[in-house]
Amino acid sequence: MKFRWNYNEKSDLSIFDQIKENRKIADSFIHLTFSDLPPISLMKDLAKAAERIIEAVRRNEKIMIYGHDDVDGITSTYILFDFLEQIGFQNHVYYIPNRMLETHGIPDRLIDQLIEQKFNLLITVDGGISEFENVKLLSENGIDTIVTDHHLVQDKIPQAYAVVNPKQKDCEFPGEMLAGVGVTYFLILQIADLLSYPVDENYLFWTAVGTVADKVPLLGVNRILLKEVLDKWYMFDSEAFRTMAPYLVPALDYSKRISIIKFIGRLLSNGREAEGENLALYYLIAPREEKEIILQKLVQLQRENETKLNLICEYLKESVPANNKNCIIFLDKDNEIEANLLGFSASQLALKYLIPVVFLKEKNDVIIGEARCTEGFNLMEAFTHCKKSLIQFGGHAKAAGFTAQKKQISHFTELFQDYVSKKKEQIENHKRIDVDAVFSIEEFEEFDNYLQSDYNLLQPFGQGNRNPHFLLKNFKPARDSEKIRLKTAEDGLDPDEIYDVIFKLKGSGFKMIDHRRAELS
Repeated sequence: MKFRWNYNEKSDLSIFDQIKENRKIADSFIHLTFSDLPPISLMKDLAKAAERIIEAVRRNEKIMIYGHDDVDGITSTYILFDFLEQIGFQNHVYYIPNRMLETHGIPDRLIDQLIEQKFNLLITVDGGISEFENVKLLSENGIDTIVTDHHLVQDKIPQAYAVVNPKQKDCEFPGEMLAGVGVTYFLILQIADLLSYPVDENYLFWTAVGTVADKVPLLGVNRILLKEVLDKWYMFDSEAFRTMAPYLVPALDYSKRISIIKFIGRLLSNGREAEGENLALYYLIAPREEKEIILQKLVQLQRENETKLNLICEYLKESVPANNKNCIIFLDKDNEIEANLLGFSASQLALKYLIPVVFLKEKNDVIIGEARCTEGFNLMEAFTHCKKSLIQFGGHAKAAGFTAQKKQISHFTELFQDYVSKKKEQIENHKRIDVDAVFSIEEFEEFDNYLQSDYNLLQPFGQGNRNPHFLLKNFKPARDSEKIRLKTAEDGLDPDEIYDVIFKLKGSGFKMIDHRRAELS
C-alpha cells in the first residue's frame, strides 16, 4: 500500500449513489447543457476587446496574434486567426514562440518588429498576463494590446487596452478555470454577436481539444463546452478533423471520443519551429491539398516524441531515488530532458509521490524551472514566496514555471523548501487515495449494472472530475481475475490470498491502483 485510503462504506446505496454522495454531485451537474452557460457579458473587458478588434478590422489595421506553443495556445491562435479570415479580414499574422529556442514572455526582438513594422494591435491568447513592461512599451509606441489569458493574476495586471482573464478579482464571469482557448472562444462569440455574424461550429471542437490538453478542471463552464462536443460529435466536420480520420478510433461512446480528443491534442503538441512558425498551427490553417502531407509529419513527430517520453520515464526511475520527503527539486545536469518536457517529467513524479516537484534546466545562461503538484499545495503561492530569487514566473496552482539566474538557484531551493515545510501538514493530508464507491466481489453484478446504466452520466472524466476509484473487497486473484479482467501478476499478488483492491476503469478493462491483504481473509 502506497497511500492512505479514504472511503465510506454505505451498503444501502447503489454504486452510482455512493459516487454522487461522496463527491457531493447534484443532479444539475449531470444534466448541464449548452443553454446553461452563463452570460458572456459578465466577463470583464470582453466587450471592450471585441469592439477594439472590430474597429481594427474596419480600419484595416495591422494585427498580430501572439499565442503559446502548447495545444491551448495553438488552438486559441487558430480559431481567432481563422475567424478574422472568415469575416473577410486579411491584414493579420500570428506568432507562436518556440519554448526550445526562446525564453518565457514576448521576445524583445518581436517587440522591436511590432514597432518597426507599425503594427496597430497585438492580441495575446493563452498568455500575456505578466507582460507588464512589454505592454507599456508598445503603448508608448502607439500600439494597443489586448491580453486574453487564463493564468493566475499576480499583484497587478498589464496596462493594456483590454485584459480578458476570468481570474481577475473584479471579473464576474463564473468560469475562472477556463482554458485559454475557452477565453478566446467567448471573445469570438462576442465579436460575432456585435457583427451579427455566424460562428463556425467547428471552433467549439477545437476549444474542446485545447481545454482537455491544458488539463483544466472539467467542471462548470468547461464541462458544458466539452459535453456539448461529445453529445454533438458528428456535427463537427472541419477539413483538419476529417483529414485525421485514418488515424482515429471509431467514436462509439464518450470514452472513445475523449480518447480521440486527447490523441489530437498529442499530435498538435508537436511541430515547434523558429521565427514564430508552428507546424501544428499551419496544419490547421493550410489548404486542403497540403494537410495530408503535414499530418504525416506530425504523426511521425508524435511517434518520436512517445519514444522520448518512454526514455525519460526510464531515466527518472534510474536517476531519482524513491522519495520520502515532501518535495523534489531536480536539476537535469545530464541534459537528458528537453526543455519542453520538464513539465511532463515533473508531473510523472508529482503523481507518483503526491508531492510538489520542480525540474530545473540550464538554458540560454539562465535556469528554467517547471513544477507540478497535486491537491494540498499551490505552486503560484510557493513561487510568490520565492519571487526574490526569480526573474519571472507564471502558471496555475498545480502547474507553473519560472526563470532564474543560475546564482539564485540555491536561494530559490532554500525558499521553496521553507514554503513546503510550512505546508507539510496539507501535503501529508493529501497523500491519500479517495475512493468513490465500495462493493465486494459478491456484488460484482451490481457493478455491471452501473456500467450499463449510469457510467456515462458522470462523463466527461478529467481534471476535477476524475475517473471514479472503486474499492473491491474480498478479491481472490485465482478465483476472480478472469471475471473482473484485472491484471495482478505485475503487482505481486498471491493468487490464493484474499485482497481489498482499489481500481479504476481503463479502456475495456480495469487498472489496479493499490491493494492490501483483506482484514478478514
